[in-house]
Amino acid sequence: GVERCRPKPTDERFNGEFTLRQWVAEAFPLAISDVIDDHLLKQNNSETILNELLVMIMETGLSCPRKAPTERMDMKEVVARLKTIRRKASPLEE
Repeated sequence: GVERCRPKPTDERFNGEFTLRQWVAEAFPLAISDVIDDHLLKQNNSETILNELLVMIMETGLSCPRKAPTERMDMKEVVARLKTIRRKASPLEE
């Protein structure tokens, strides 16, 4: 079977009702660098493309756990979006 692990964030901000998803959503898109690993931001010179890809990734990630199923992206949209992100990211890997 599939095991699911739900580790609790260790930061005190996540006590009570404040969730990791809410923290990311509040930071998005203006303070996105607060929730992205610094290593990813410094890894490439193509900052504009990287930022665009990070925004696409965060939008996709924030869409999936929405409470109302009608507000969530369907899996076909998620797969298409991830393929687009991969295609746009491939020149950055060179």
